[in-house]
Amino acid sequence: MILPAIRRKGFWFWDSIRGSEVRRHLQAIQRINRDQESDFALGERKKYLSAILDHCKQTVPFYQDSGNSGPALPDFPVTNKNLIREHFDLFRSDAYPDARTYKATTSGSTGTPFTILHDAGKKKRHIADTLYFGDAVGHALGYRLYYLKIWNEGNQKSQWIRNLQNIVPVDVFQMTDERIAELLEALRKDASPKSLLGYASALDVIAAYIEKHPSAGPIPAIRSVTAMSEALAEPTKKALATYFRCPVISRYGNLENGILAQQTRALPEQFLMNLASYEIEILKLGRDVPVAEGEMGRIVVTDLFNRAMPLIRYDTGDIGCTGKIEAVGANQYVFKRIEGRKMDAVYNTKGELISSYLFANQMWKYKELDQFQFIQHAQKDYEFRLSSPKKFERERELLEEFRGFLGQDANIRVTYVDEIPLLSSGKRRKVVSKLPVK
Repeated sequence: MILPAIRRKGFWFWDSIRGSEVRRHLQAIQRINRDQESDFALGERKKYLSAILDHCKQTVPFYQDSGNSGPALPDFPVTNKNLIREHFDLFRSDAYPDARTYKATTSGSTGTPFTILHDAGKKKRHIADTLYFGDAVGHALGYRLYYLKIWNEGNQKSQWIRNLQNIVPVDVFQMTDERIAELLEALRKDASPKSLLGYASALDVIAAYIEKHPSAGPIPAIRSVTAMSEALAEPTKKALATYFRCPVISRYGNLENGILAQQTRALPEQFLMNLASYEIEILKLGRDVPVAEGEMGRIVVTDLFNRAMPLIRYDTGDIGCTGKIEAVGANQYVFKRIEGRKMDAVYNTKGELISSYLFANQMWKYKELDQFQFIQHAQKDYEFRLSSPKKFERERELLEEFRGFLGQDANIRVTYVDEIPLLSSGKRRKVVSKLPVK
């Protein structure tokens, strides 16, 4: 077994003979995100933004042809997945016609797959972001990573690469009790320092298993558990933190960009925004103008480092609100709330936005249920789809509780199903909206 210290030395030696690019990226990320309003941070971020906007105006056909891409970020149009997919070639930089690029493809779990091209510089910045945010929760370079997601021919790494990166792939497509027991036993036998990274829905299943099957003893050397892609329920977070005796946090990002924000040991409830690598705006739901301070809005991202196919003012499809953490010698910006996909936002009968975390946190108490899905069909019409191994005796209690959140005039029907199917991505949608996107 290659020891973590040897892996770290090998990584940094290889980086040094290639110009120490990752190390320089990491040092800049550390310094900027430590105090996002320092003179250094503001100067570097301004330089990054100016460089990527100039690059777009000079080399990217979409911005050359649009005619409204002025010198400042607000002069650029807001883009989205559909626009880029329809005009793919117009978003590719003419400066990278023959350069090696790397495809970043989302699963298309709720629609058509979406691909973006990254250049080598972007890839190095992403590696540095990953090292920075891993270290922020105790996962150092060289530690083993148990990676819980859907693994297939398109993303499966070779055995040699897995050994080199110290990754253990864990496929979440069928998280049966038997497979969870095997995973926990493997973790228990593995004495090396290690962390878990995976879909929040997979961690929900593991937490439920642990509650039903208490372990005989602790699992050694777990450094962190990080949830990605979906909202992590507070009961799951508490249960895993108690069981694994380590930080359990959430990461916010996407494949087309990278790590946009993450909870840390210092900020376990809020998400530190990665302003070292991205410019992040919060715009109103119906207009391309900034929200008021503390108001929920669309999360719109400008990637400061992808030059092969720049994403400028890219509407992620998610909604959230931001805030500022002020301390002696440091100021940092955070997401106070991230509500996930705008297209799955649900509203009460008065038309007021309901937090998606409500469902994950409140449904935990109904332990008789294996799975659930909540759907809003119309302004006052809702549906719970429930999977239970035996007759669910608390249906009336469930409906009364959620009418308290949604409105007493809410029409909520209950449908019993054998299973809530996984999406092709390996995720399971807990909240679905059939309303027109606002």
